[in-house]
Amino acid sequence: MVCIIVMCVDGLIKKYRKISILRMLILSLILSSAATVAQAAGEPQFIDENVNREQQLAKFQMQIEDLEFEFGPYHIGLLEPLQSMITLLQEKGDYEQVAEFQNRHLQVMRTELGLEHPDLIPQLQSMVANHMLLGNWAEISDNLEYIRHLRASAEGGDPSLLLEAIDDQISWLFNRIVLENPLEAVSNFFRARELYKDMEELIETNYGKHNPESIPWLYKIAYNSFHLMQFLNGSKGVGAESIDQLVRKEGMFRLQGYNSAAFGGGSFIGRNPNVIIIEHGRSIGDDYLRDGYSLLAKIEEILQAQGDLEAQAMAVIYRADFYRLSGRGTGIRGYRKAQEMLLAAGVPEEDIHSFFSRPQIIPMNIFYASLEEASAGLKSEEELVEPLSGELVDLGLFTAWFDGLGSTPMPAREGSFGQVDLPYRYADVSFSVQPSGRIYSIDVLETGPGDEKLDRNIWRSIRDIHMRPALVDGKVRRVKGVRMRYRFPEN
Repeated sequence: MVCIIVMCVDGLIKKYRKISILRMLILSLILSSAATVAQAAGEPQFIDENVNREQQLAKFQMQIEDLEFEFGPYHIGLLEPLQSMITLLQEKGDYEQVAEFQNRHLQVMRTELGLEHPDLIPQLQSMVANHMLLGNWAEISDNLEYIRHLRASAEGGDPSLLLEAIDDQISWLFNRIVLENPLEAVSNFFRARELYKDMEELIETNYGKHNPESIPWLYKIAYNSFHLMQFLNGSKGVGAESIDQLVRKEGMFRLQGYNSAAFGGGSFIGRNPNVIIIEHGRSIGDDYLRDGYSLLAKIEEILQAQGDLEAQAMAVIYRADFYRLSGRGTGIRGYRKAQEMLLAAGVPEEDIHSFFSRPQIIPMNIFYASLEEASAGLKSEEELVEPLSGELVDLGLFTAWFDGLGSTPMPAREGSFGQVDLPYRYADVSFSVQPSGRIYSIDVLETGPGDEKLDRNIWRSIRDIHMRPALVDGKVRRVKGVRMRYRFPEN
């Protein structure tokens, strides 16, 4: 009934578009008359939610047009009806219209507050959330860059807020890696790598030499050196494209790693500077892991200045993990040293044994300052999948980043930007871990969804996952019957 009456007088309303008082009186008359007619007809005393929303949208649209006519398109009074329109359109699910009104809202705020006012940030964050729903990837990147600019422009601002803004940009680029083709994925990774360099400069400028607040950020930068090595060794064209981009940016020098003994007869044969030569068993770009190793040494130095022995021991574990990843050694000496330090710090021996007696995927994606926090973090990963009973070790869920980096875990991001909602396939697998940390005897137990056969790349990806071996009584041990759910995004 209300809809019919509204449609009948729509022409009248448009005719008197510039007379705001008359328009509001007409709208009020429509609503009251419709309610009276409905009551007289014995109709139920409620208004359909969708009809009511349309009426409210019409009301706020009238307010916006009247304010524009009276005061111009950028008057501060427009903020309230614009926000009301945005809220109603979000409820309606009309995200294209939401984006239009959010842009209008931002324009009014910028006119009133200026282009670099920090109060613009919540509006930009809301726009990012809406663009996520629409799949407007470029717009998200632009808004995040604007947020970072506002954080950097704030006089006397908190450096941690700027670091968080940079981290949000990195998180989004990592999400785009999953969404776009391999060529664009590599470009996004190297954009993120440049942001990590900005992050490192910001830390050096704003934090003292022994400031513990820098530790989580330093570890993020260190972890990126592992990501770089994985990209350089990726499959399906990812590795070749990553090498090309790195060489264009930084040259060939750090990619070269060779054994001079390989040149026989005592003579030296010059090598082609455009050809990468590496020792057998080493990975392309493993020299970049030294950057991560050095940052972990810096973290250990900070913790030593703080007098936190347990946290120092954790840093030793992380450094040993990076030493293993570089292919230059086993890291066992570092693990033994960490065990001794943990005991000296008063950590219960049974907790130390429980942590080291099982193989673990390395490197850990978050820096944990205590063994208890690290154990809890590993347990939370395991609990993402229903426990598999009767086995010695259950590693829980491993989510591969994307096709081409099948042995690299998808970065787990905290804060504003979690993982993109993607369709996944999975394989529940069983395998053994050698004392060297290598995975072998892989057995696929179950796959899903569907009954499609998994190609050989799945086995290769699982085989190439980096592991810390089990360490019991100071000695590495072979572990059989390790279970894990291996999940990967569908192509």
